[in-house]
Amino acid sequence: MTAKEKYIEDVGMFYENYGLPKMAGRILGYLISSETDNNSFDDLKNTLKASKGSISGNINLLLSQNMIEKHMISGDRKSYYKIALISLENIMTSKLKSVIQFKMILAKGLEFDLSNGNSKKQSLSEILNYYEFLESEIPKLKVKWELKNNRID
Repeated sequence: MTAKEKYIEDVGMFYENYGLPKMAGRILGYLISSETDNNSFDDLKNTLKASKGSISGNINLLLSQNMIEKHMISGDRKSYYKIALISLENIMTSKLKSVIQFKMILAKGLEFDLSNGNSKKQSLSEILNYYEFLESEIPKLKVKWELKNNRID
């Protein structure tokens, strides 16, 4: 196994530990370590030795998470993929959306009578409070990051 292949596998394992499919992580590892931003579907399929379905499904997942970008080359019918240029901002925006959505799910769930599990309701309320905290703090972190990098005037 080459150093690059090991790196791709390590990225796959890292993301698998955080809930993404290992193949999604492997795709990210490949795109990060690629010498070009013009990586085709076939490049991914052949290099990662994976099925069309696995590559397709994981590309769609990464696109939906704004972790990669799809682009075209003039005169070429293929789609190409690269790491999202503003990946950090996209990830933070995506995480904020998921925090807000999960907070709404928790709030709706707490409307049900959980009287026989008072400690459960208390625990869920604490989780809801945490998600409300995250909802208010994530935008502040983004502003701090932009200020630190002189992205805000």
